[in-house]
Amino acid sequence: MSKQLSLKKVLSGISLSAVLLANAAYAETLEEALAYTYVANPSILSQRAYLKSVYEKITQSRSGYGPSVSGEASYGYTYTRSRTSPIFAENESMPVSFGINAVQPVFSGFSTTASVQAAKAQFEAERANLSNVEQGALVEAVSAYTGVIRAVAVLKLNQNNESVLQRQLDYTRDRFRVGELTKTDVAQAEARHAGAVASRISAEGDLKVAYAVYQKVVGKLPEKIFEPEVPAAKLPQTLDDALEIALKSNPSVLAAEKQAKSAESAVTVAQSGYYPSVDLQAGYSNMKAGAHGTSTYQGQTIRTGRAREEDTNVMLVMDVPLYRSGSTVSKVRESKYAARQAEININTVKRDAIRSTTQAWENYQATRASLSSLEEQVKASMLALDGVKAEEQAGARTVLDVLNAEQELLDARVSVVTAKKSLIDASYQLIASMGLMTPKGLGLDVARYRKTAEQPARQPAQVAAPVEDAQPAEPVTEPAAEAAVPVVEG
Repeated sequence: MSKQLSLKKVLSGISLSAVLLANAAYAETLEEALAYTYVANPSILSQRAYLKSVYEKITQSRSGYGPSVSGEASYGYTYTRSRTSPIFAENESMPVSFGINAVQPVFSGFSTTASVQAAKAQFEAERANLSNVEQGALVEAVSAYTGVIRAVAVLKLNQNNESVLQRQLDYTRDRFRVGELTKTDVAQAEARHAGAVASRISAEGDLKVAYAVYQKVVGKLPEKIFEPEVPAAKLPQTLDDALEIALKSNPSVLAAEKQAKSAESAVTVAQSGYYPSVDLQAGYSNMKAGAHGTSTYQGQTIRTGRAREEDTNVMLVMDVPLYRSGSTVSKVRESKYAARQAEININTVKRDAIRSTTQAWENYQATRASLSSLEEQVKASMLALDGVKAEEQAGARTVLDVLNAEQELLDARVSVVTAKKSLIDASYQLIASMGLMTPKGLGLDVARYRKTAEQPARQPAQVAAPVEDAQPAEPVTEPAAEAAVPVVEG
């Protein structure tokens, strides 16, 4: 762990610990959390299922190349009785028929080829959209992971601050009893201590919320987590490098380009309505009727016998469109407008990619630059607090000055913790804006989590109340029967 990112150095050896769920016994690095998110996040799984449905459109469009075969069969009963003087006829039959028809497309006006191309381009566009969803979920997972680290650190800072202010309050009361301080000084110390208690309670709630967000995004809870480093090796050296990568790899840009290609193929599909279609058709039918009846004419009765009919045909059929009330022309215009819109949308998405990448780059640079200043602020605040305490004991400062100095130190430490979270978040946001927030780009081992992700999710347990003045926890390797104290490893 680099010195720049060490929370332990900033917090002067204070343990970043709080209480976690009792039945969740996992220890995870950020990379492990991201790998599990990739295989278990429901948003990603939903988009993958949708992508599979889109792929079926390729198979459906390819079916236009092959033949279609249909069969039909019928069986029934008929009875006919008619009288047309001087003829009287009566007929009863049970007809049975069956047949088969086959159609092999020979030429479809290029619509099948264009439909296959459009379906493939649409699939590629949706695959890019899937990558966009995956990267968004991974960015959320990073934020959730660092959110837990920040919440744990802020809670411990507030616990420590509460203890410090309790000692300050006790010290102030002792001096008040001997007449060195006034009742006003005691009231000020009591007010600050009450505020510290409220801040600690609020920090406990924030920690519970952070774990809830972690479980929602990642899908499971860790027993201990490790403070991550900035992935410097995966970051670009300059903004121009970042923009160049983003225009080539950003999934939104890739999706827009594939969508435009699909729209172009849709124009060809619409234009196929201008061309004739040629099909090779073949059919066979067989009909039998076990009929029997009579017919009377001029006093003579004539009996009817069985009927049988068999038909076989092979035809080459051409369908030539002559006039379709302007529908084909309108469909072609509609598809051309849609293709033009998709082409323009590429520039819109590219501009947005440039904006988001630039914003991510500048946010990362600004956060990194401010972090060193915030660390210096912590050091200066610690020196100032020591000086104010010494001056207060000498009578040159008041109790309120000491309380203000302690609050400034707490605020500075919280600012450093927040800046560290923001720096990690900004670095991965920059990676995502370039389209590199992928298992390959991050070097994630997702194979080991696939079977685990298929198991039913655990029910969330209860979070125990944090303990004041908790000692630094040892790394836990086995699930504990009681609520364990998680560790943020630096």
